Amino acid sequence: MSYQGQAQLEADFWWQQRNRSVAIQQAETFKDDQRPDWQATAQSILRDDPGFALTFSRIAAGGPGIADKADNGDGTIDQSKVTDADLLSLTQANWSVVAGLYFAEDGTPL
Repeated sequence: MSYQGQAQLEADFWWQQRNRSVAIQQAETFKDDQRPDWQATAQSILRDDPGFALTFSRIAAGGPGIADKADNGDGTIDQSKVTDADLLSLTQANWSVVAGLYFAEDGTPL
């Protein structure tokens, strides 16, 4: 994996926007989840609380093979090489990670 590619993804405006969009879409589902920390994360995303969307974006950039997939091989990246299906899978897989960074299992902020 290229850490340069990962860093470039993290800084890419459209990468951030795509990750924000998928997090919002998933928050619409998880706001009704039975896990209070997942609900709290969803509500924070839907309120556009600072940090939440960028956390998903940063973690996604470090996902397995993601930086390599976006790497053009010449020191640049193309975030569009990462598919929407990739982003959906990453967001779903990382929901519990992000929830655990911000909330206790009962949904109270950490």
